[in-house]
Formats: sequence, C-alpha cells, structure tokens
Amino acid sequence: MALAGGGKLEPDDLPGPAAEVAKAPAKVEVPAVPEFELPAAEPGFHGPRELRVHGKPVLGTEIKVKGYVTWIYDCSAALASANSEATRAQILVAIDKDPTLCERAKFYLGDAKTTSRDASIWVVDAPRPPTRTERKRLPKSELKAWPAVPKLAVGDYVVVTGSWALESPHAERNTDGLLVYKALEHAVPGTLGATLSPVETPKEPEIAVVTRPPLRKAIDEKTRNTSVDHLNACNKAIVARQYDAAIAECQAATKIWDNNHLAWYAWASAHMAKSEWALARAAIEHAVALRPDQGMYQLYHGISLYEAEHQQVREEQARLEHKKPEEVTLDPSRLSLDVARDALLRATKLAPDLWRAHYYLGRVYRDRDDAKHAAEQFAQTIKTYPAYRFGYISLIELYRRWDYLDQALATALLGAANVPPAEVAELWFEAGMAYDAKHADDKAIDAFTKAIAAKPDDGSSKFQRGQIYFHKSDFEKAKHDLEDVVKSTDPQIASVKPVANQLLEQIASKRH
Repeated sequence: MALAGGGKLEPDDLPGPAAEVAKAPAKVEVPAVPEFELPAAEPGFHGPRELRVHGKPVLGTEIKVKGYVTWIYDCSAALASANSEATRAQILVAIDKDPTLCERAKFYLGDAKTTSRDASIWVVDAPRPPTRTERKRLPKSELKAWPAVPKLAVGDYVVVTGSWALESPHAERNTDGLLVYKALEHAVPGTLGATLSPVETPKEPEIAVVTRPPLRKAIDEKTRNTSVDHLNACNKAIVARQYDAAIAECQAATKIWDNNHLAWYAWASAHMAKSEWALARAAIEHAVALRPDQGMYQLYHGISLYEAEHQQVREEQARLEHKKPEEVTLDPSRLSLDVARDALLRATKLAPDLWRAHYYLGRVYRDRDDAKHAAEQFAQTIKTYPAYRFGYISLIELYRRWDYLDQALATALLGAANVPPAEVAELWFEAGMAYDAKHADDKAIDAFTKAIAAKPDDGSSKFQRGQIYFHKSDFEKAKHDLEDVVKSTDPQIASVKPVANQLLEQIASKRH
C-alpha cells in the first residue's frame, strides 16, 4: 500500500510496552458496591450527610440544616495543647485580655449523636460571648447589639440557618463544604430518615476504541536500528534514574525515527518520574497517535492529563489565594477531566487488568462527585492488584464519607490481609475507625493496637484508642495514649491535640 503523497505503508512490528499488571494476583472478594442513597430530608431542610456528599447544588445559598451537635470548639483546650506549661487560670486570663488568641467559634453537626467528627459538617463563624474585659470597656450600645450567642452542648438537636460555601468570610475553608452561621434554634428530632433516595449516577460516555494497529510509514533497517539503539540507552538511563540523560536519548531516537512510539513512551515515562506532567503529556500524545490500540499508551496519556490538570489548577488557585501550591486545598470543581477520563476508559477496555487505569479512573470520578463509579473503579483496582494499599484506602475513605460503615470495615480488613505487612498500619486504623463508629469498643482498641504495632509513632491511632479508653473509664491507659498525642510533633494530628488535652484535664479532675 502507498501513501497519497508517495511512500509505502507497512505493518508495525515494533512491539508495545509490557503491561503494568499484577503478577499472579490473589483472588479477593470485594464488598458489593452500594447504591449510594441519601436519607430523605424534611421539605425546606437539609441533612449533614446530604450536604457533605452532595452539597454542590446549594453552594452560595442560604439554607436550613437539622442535625446533632457532635463537637464544639474549646479555645482554652486548644491553647492548653499548644502551651503545656501554662495553667488553665493563666490561659483564661490571656483569652480575656486578647480574644484574638482564639479561633472564631465553631461546632460540628452530624445526622446522629454518635456521628464522628470527620463525618460531620462544619458550622463556622458562630458568635461568641464578650469577654469580661470587653464587657467593661465597650459602649453599652455595642454590647446591646452583640449577636445572640447560641447555648450549645454536644448531643443537642438543632436547626442552623446559614450559607453553604467552600470558604467563610473569615478564611475557614473546606472543599467538602461548610456552613457559615447566621442563626440557630433548638428542635425536636423528627421521624424522617428511614426513606432513602438514590443519588443520580451519570452515565459513562460511549468511547471509541481502536483495537487493531494501524499501518506505519516504511522504514529502512539502518534507521530503525539506530533509533532503537538510542531507545535502549534511554530505557537503561531510566532504570538508573538518570532521567535527564534518558530524555536526551529518547529525543535522539525520535529525531532519527519519528514513528518510534516506544521512544515517545519512554520519553513520557522519564518526565512522569520527574512530575513534569505537561511535558509527559506532550510526549505520550505522539505514542497514542501512532498506536492508539496500546492500552499502556492510553494509560500514560490519561495519567499525564489528570496530573497536568491538577498541577495547573493548583498553581492557578495558589496565585488567586496568594499561597504556595503545596499550601492549597484543591477545589475539584475547577478541574476539567473529561479527556483524562476518556483515555483511561480506553486503557481499561484495551487491557482490563491495568490496575493503575482503574485507580486513576476512580480518582477522576471522585473528583467529579460520582461516588458510584468511583467506588466501582477502586473496587476493580483491588481485584486486579490486591496488594495495592491505596486502592483500599481510597475506597474506604469514600465509604466512610457516606457512612457506609460495614463496607468500610470489610474493605479495611480485606486490605490488612492482602497488603505487605509494612503497609498495614493505615488499614488497621481504618478498621478501628469503623469499629469505633459501630460502638464495638474492644474490637476498635484491638485494631488501633495493631496499627500502633505496625507504626509505633502513629499519633492518630493513639488518639482514637485513648478516647475509647477514656469512655471505658480506663483512665490510666487513656492518659498514656493522650499524653503521647499532646507531646507529638506530627503536624497531621495538630487538630486533635486540643481534644486530647481536654480529656487529660478531665482525667486529672477525676483523680482529685
């Protein structure tokens, strides 16, 4: 066969890359994916779970939310955790003199009294009472106009009126949404909640997939061999993690023979190793154009598109917020992921065992608030690569966000049985969180203990175990765990230190 402009076409005998599939994976039974249903809400009101998982339609509007108070910010406890040598009396005097030492008042709402903090929604910018000094110094007119301060206790059932947003006027920010306080009233729990309504799941698009390799331009043997020699040098440099040298060799290979799709693929791989996602995308697009039938090329195309989009949006958001990119909490609604999704879908259709394609597809659907498809893809990740920890963690986090405790627990236990022993700590932590939410205290303690055994400096597991010991009135064991939390320098547990300190104060008071 000849080209219209001259030249011959021939079959492409250059082999594709080896598929990234698990070797002899164990057969695992992943829990069935639920329908992702929400409790029916009383007309005119919203529930915390509904807003947490499906709140985008009401962003920027004033709404009424019914729920139970599950946590209340305690400024003195927060300051005590950061100033361990100060007495409570000293802290209270400091707050009275300078109220700005405290964050603005806030509390959490859940669908039940037992809803965990991470399954509750934030209510922020609530009014606080004036300090003693303010009552003495401020004009009577200003004190009279002071906003009404709600009387709250953990476990109260309330109706909160406020604006549903991603960021408050005072810079509180949560990509899952938060409620900016306007008013509150106490209420009596109703009878709704038994009826469930399925969340509409978007249909997956019909994706055209090329399954037969197209013909290529004929190439003489000398040119081909010279290009392949540079490709081999490129791959050797990648194995040695000499990525700049690899890029130079692959560039030489493609300059000699532009149709060397393996060289474009290796070139993209080197950029991916350096997290140079836009450059990786540009290189892999050549490989996809030459051999659209190769699942690995579609996979790398999808990954580079996904990561490049995340990188670009993060940098844009950082400029708008005057922050460093690593300081930004990415807003998924800014992402445009259709092209990445389509490439990853092609990869799974061409090579169904490409576990990384399923994992990235799950991330795409999660970013798009498509929980059902996300769960299906994370479950498929586990089936195709049972030793991959992040497949389990992503699925568990999704289930916990929806309060699907049975599925979260089953997934955590499955992961603990299949991932390498060095990586089980996080899975035992997740199992402990599920047991705790189900009020299975002894099983929760056992799971957190296994997490700590695998990772002795695991402050999150010590905090959770310490809380359970406290509620079981085993104060000596609770004190040991909670003191470790307060002393920890791990930034990931900074937000729970005030709670740990508050519990330690209660333990001390019980002993006197």
